Amino acid sequence: MSKPFFDVAIVGTGIPGLAAALGLAQQGLAVALIGPPANPYVPTPEAPFDPRVYAVSPASVALLERLGVWASIDPQRFCPIERMRVFGDQGDELAFDAYGATVERLATLVEEAELLRGLDAACGFQPAIKRFRRSFVSFISQTDSAGISLEDGSEIQAKLLVGADGADSSVRAAAGINASIKSYEQAALVANFECAKPHQNVASQWFTDEGVVALLPLPGNRVSLVWSAPVDLVPELLALSAEHFAARVGQHCPSSGALVLIGGVYSFPLRRVTVSNLIAARIVLVGDAAHVIHPLAGQGLNLGLGDVALLLELARTRESFRDVADQVLLRRYERGRAEAVGAMRFTTDSLARLFAVDDPFVRRVRNVGMTVVNRLGPLKNALIRQALG
Repeated sequence: MSKPFFDVAIVGTGIPGLAAALGLAQQGLAVALIGPPANPYVPTPEAPFDPRVYAVSPASVALLERLGVWASIDPQRFCPIERMRVFGDQGDELAFDAYGATVERLATLVEEAELLRGLDAACGFQPAIKRFRRSFVSFISQTDSAGISLEDGSEIQAKLLVGADGADSSVRAAAGINASIKSYEQAALVANFECAKPHQNVASQWFTDEGVVALLPLPGNRVSLVWSAPVDLVPELLALSAEHFAARVGQHCPSSGALVLIGGVYSFPLRRVTVSNLIAARIVLVGDAAHVIHPLAGQGLNLGLGDVALLLELARTRESFRDVADQVLLRRYERGRAEAVGAMRFTTDSLARLFAVDDPFVRRVRNVGMTVVNRLGPLKNALIRQALG
């Protein structure tokens, strides 16, 4: 019996994997989507919003618009970020605003569950996508395809295998691509709150002696917390009652007023993943399989969707004699992503290291630096343009 044959097999059913599958299928390619379905958060009256949220850049929104997905996202469930305020640990401030950068918004805060729902539904309407709801096991690179084995013993063939299966990518490991994994010795705590004061579509971030605390605007008088806390502090924070945890957050976020926790508090470890290559023979990595950075800039998903956008563009504009797994094409992808990924990794790593140094002189210098940058309009606008994608 012949094995099912596809132009592209994508391992991973998260946001980057679904977006890549949808975009490639829309180009007329036969796509195999491999992996158990994602399990998005289900809202409840007590916890109406997903604690996992993303600040989606205009470039990422543009990709989702091209895919026909953005219009399906419920506008009552996302919030524009029109201004961002960053506070140093001595009160110095760095502020970015959309008006000064002559853009409509800096980003749009969207729940992970909403993005998964919209992308999954769109993939379901694509006849060119066939789902294999089993886990990837291994592959063998052949002359004209990759032979892919799944956990139930079945096999398929594909010209190109896309690893979109997260930081612990099985595709990356099977391809023999080395990954350097470094713990930041921090964990991200995420939760949602009702806040006493209106957030006015402002995202705020505080560098504190207990880590980086960010409050991101949700619809209504609600905010989403992302607290990058030292690992030694995390058990203490998770053991607090809802009232005491809200009060602890409020100590670092005075501009929010009183906070009331809605839903639970969740945590996950923070680490950096740097890979030796984004490609191998008939293999390409996207999203967290290709890079994981510190979340303090909120750019992890945007980097992953940037990977997808370039992969789709290269597939669409490739020369007629090249198939989608042509090595020249894959090298263009790797070169095309190097600068954006490298720059964001350097920025987030540098900030994480700088604010981890507990030295009075270093503390003063870094806070003065924030004030200086805040006064330099052209430099601030350049930073905004980088974040916009």
